Amino acid sequence: MSPTSQAGKSVAILGNGVVGTALAKGFAELGYQVIFGTRDVQGEKTRAALEAVPGSRAASFAEAAGAGSIAVLAVPWSGLEAAIFTAGPDNLAGKLVIDPSNPLDFSGDVPKLDISSTDSAGELVQRLLPRSQVVKAFNIVTATHMVHPRLPDGTPDMLIAGNDEAAKQRVAELLEGFGWRTPIDVGPITASRLLEALAMLWVTYGFRNDHWTHAFSLLGQKR
Repeated sequence: MSPTSQAGKSVAILGNGVVGTALAKGFAELGYQVIFGTRDVQGEKTRAALEAVPGSRAASFAEAAGAGSIAVLAVPWSGLEAAIFTAGPDNLAGKLVIDPSNPLDFSGDVPKLDISSTDSAGELVQRLLPRSQVVKAFNIVTATHMVHPRLPDGTPDMLIAGNDEAAKQRVAELLEGFGWRTPIDVGPITASRLLEALAMLWVTYGFRNDHWTHAFSLLGQKR
């Protein structure tokens, strides 16, 4: 099923920052009803997100999670676990949950990974949501390139990971609807360890060069 044939579906964007707003715009273009999950439905940040995505609405985390046929965890690492419990695992059971988070520690001069190489944020999300189909995606690029990625010197690739093949296929269709090439499936949710380390490389390059619009591309892919 193509993304455009899914008109009338709804997506819970849990978070109303730059990542959530960017992805919400992409879903809205594909005909999805966007429901922002937020702790402050009347807040200034929520109003800005609603203005950026015409036709969207705001609700509590739990209400949004219950109403959306898909959910996106567009919250910072520091609030990820709390957001999941606030949204309610029961409300997300049986649903595709897209995890674009990166477990970054911002306490020093430059960020570092806040989790060991034997675990990942993606795996944590899947453990907390055992009845959901979690797919890691969108964590290796800046929010402004998450939808319609256009770079002057080449086409970037998105890498995804998850345990459920049907869920990954659905994310692949969404990514293609957002303007990406067919994404590269790197394996089960444990491969989030690799994707989050790749995001750390993205961050390192950004700090060293004061440049934040780069992305990765895998050349010579098997076709």
